[in-house]
Amino acid sequence: MFDTIEKMMLAGLGAMSMTKERAEKIFDEYVSRGQVEKDKKAGFVHEMLDAAERTRTDLETIISKQVKETVKKLDLAAKEDIAKLEAKIDKLIKKS
Repeated sequence: MFDTIEKMMLAGLGAMSMTKERAEKIFDEYVSRGQVEKDKKAGFVHEMLDAAERTRTDLETIISKQVKETVKKLDLAAKEDIAKLEAKIDKLIKKS
């Protein structure tokens, strides 16, 4: 499980660092190696940025889910629990 999370985090970090300039640089490298035609640059850059955004969104979802599960396992008091206790304490104080 942690191996998968680590891989997703690394992919996400790479995706978050993806900028238009970086995507253009990657494209230019592909062109220089003859792996892609120069006239496809706009589509390539757009596709790279979209993929980076999807990866970032997926990573946020996974991390959020993992954090929620971890907090739930810790069995910590929620804000609502604390508010209920405070209300009970206030009620007891008023009675005395």
